[in-house]
Amino acid sequence: MPRADLLALTADDLAALTNRGTVKRAQREIEAGEYTGEVAEAADGTVTAKWSDGSDCRIPAGAVLRDAHCSCAAAGLCRHLVRTVLAYQGQSSQSAGTQQAVAAGPWDPGEFTDDDLQRHFRAAVLGKLRAEFEQGVLVELVRSSKPSVRFHLQGCVIRFQVRGDLRYTHCDCAEAAPCGHVPLAVWAFRLLDPAKSSGILATGERSPPAPVALLDDLERAAVEFTEYGASGAPPAWVDRLRRLEEACRGGDLVWPAEVLAEWVEQQERYARHDALFAADRVADLIGELLVRCDAVRNDTGALPQLLIRGASADRAMTLGAARFVGLGCGIRPGRKRVELTAYLQDADSGSVVAVRRDFAEEETETLKPFGELAQTPGVKRTSFAALGAGQLLLRGGKRTAGFHLLPARAEASVQPQAFAWEALRPPALVEDYAELDARLGALPPASLRPRRVAEDFHVCPVHSVEAAHFDGAAQAVRAVLLDAGGRRLFLEHPFHSRGQEGVEALLAKFALAPQELRFVSGQVRRGAQGLVVRPVCLVWQDGAARTAIQPWVERRPAGAAAGEMMSVPADAPEPLGEFLRRLQEELGELFVLGLGRVDARAVRRWLELQHLGESIGSSRMAAGVGELAAQLSQKAHTLRWDWRPAARVLLRLAVLARAAQDLVSA
Repeated sequence: MPRADLLALTADDLAALTNRGTVKRAQREIEAGEYTGEVAEAADGTVTAKWSDGSDCRIPAGAVLRDAHCSCAAAGLCRHLVRTVLAYQGQSSQSAGTQQAVAAGPWDPGEFTDDDLQRHFRAAVLGKLRAEFEQGVLVELVRSSKPSVRFHLQGCVIRFQVRGDLRYTHCDCAEAAPCGHVPLAVWAFRLLDPAKSSGILATGERSPPAPVALLDDLERAAVEFTEYGASGAPPAWVDRLRRLEEACRGGDLVWPAEVLAEWVEQQERYARHDALFAADRVADLIGELLVRCDAVRNDTGALPQLLIRGASADRAMTLGAARFVGLGCGIRPGRKRVELTAYLQDADSGSVVAVRRDFAEEETETLKPFGELAQTPGVKRTSFAALGAGQLLLRGGKRTAGFHLLPARAEASVQPQAFAWEALRPPALVEDYAELDARLGALPPASLRPRRVAEDFHVCPVHSVEAAHFDGAAQAVRAVLLDAGGRRLFLEHPFHSRGQEGVEALLAKFALAPQELRFVSGQVRRGAQGLVVRPVCLVWQDGAARTAIQPWVERRPAGAAAGEMMSVPADAPEPLGEFLRRLQEELGELFVLGLGRVDARAVRRWLELQHLGESIGSSRMAAGVGELAAQLSQKAHTLRWDWRPAARVLLRLAVLARAAQDLVSA
């Protein structure tokens, strides 16, 4: 009977058991026919191989691959054993078909029984792990052909490589497989709704009671702020926000505390007339704060409170020596500002961090091209563009709770990378698009999940490309990417005049070598057609080497094939998006001005916004806008106008605007 465990092992599984270089060398030797070998399987399941280079391999029946034997002098899992597995998998069409059957379809590690666990763990160890489980763990679960569990508090990911065999598990921790996280993962899968392919859950006792008094203080601060706004805030206002921030941290409301910290930063920018002050960002922060307060106060159990509140493990930390692999550099154009972000993965932990900087347009009066802007130093004397395409070696610095990397005066250097992204770590690296879809299905809206900078950032392998083109109507580069199973991922990169060179370089590369694309990285969301990625880096196979394009910040010469693209006029903005953008702007203006200083011009703008909302069918939002306009219009006709009813409507609109923003980006 064929060895199901050997047939189920993919190249990624083998790389996890040894290393990527060993697997690639073994694959190359098999494909090139450098060595011949006789692979045989005994009746009891023992697999042997005699290779022309003199090595003899033996994988005993019932033994896992790491316990196999080779006559060579190498320690551990050598390339001869990997070569044996690859040859065994491909030696007959029957084996190949069996391998596909083994790997096909999602499965549930909750199928493992307690008896299965007891074969690998002593009773005392299982007892301690059960106590830890009941005390509480926060996990993200994905049922797929290679089920995975992400432990949010412990900061590790475990993957089940072979169905029905606990010995074939790979975890980021240092323990030998199966490690102590395996029973926790199995028990967690048993709690996941059988009808769901993914989910996030917290085990253990009930959530701690809501800190009602603190929540009241937060909401009271938001209400009072609406009266005088950023422009009329008293000198002690920032101190009040800081006290609330400290109270939140002391009450294990980590993510609300982070929101307050950003609010403080915006208020300080306004006070010193900093061009980086963003009124719409203030509205966004207040909306998120109220969303989280409401979810904490009214715990429905739909989401774990640790996800909404944060935990003590979600804190800033000082870094030692670390290596970070660049995953690309992206741009987020905003109103009167540009946000530049380089994404990097910690090679040890697998977490994705970001180096970020905001640029006010007043600082760049000539409106520099994005490629030129990305030459700004991000770490020491290294540019953002170089960070996104290189490897950062850092000794020291700090990582915030939101996973922003702050190198400060740490010793740092940047080296080129070979873009061997197969060696990246999950959950940033996904195996296929089915797993990616399941993972995104478990992800809650941004205003209710951890505020880590790259929760929806992924690196996706690409098997082939279809329909790469420039969409003149949408003013965007679009393509359909396929994984090895034929599942689709839609690539969408918007055109911006300041990023013209990157768009043309991307189109030229798609025209010349579309099937050489190997990886794409970026923010991934679920769209109307399916999964959509906004790329920050694409990796191409270029002969024996690999090259990368960062479409937002590329500075390569413009491709001749894309010359006519720039003459296509942009269509009118998408109606719903334009309505939400204007709503966010008007909310920001009110949070700056304050309800006490509202004039007739502000009322007219809100009435115009109401009509726009009605014209596109957004009846609920338009009704709220109209209610606020009616409240504001009373101010000019009332001697002692009560601003509180308007404040309640304003805050409700801020919450709705934030929720709408989450839905649009989800």
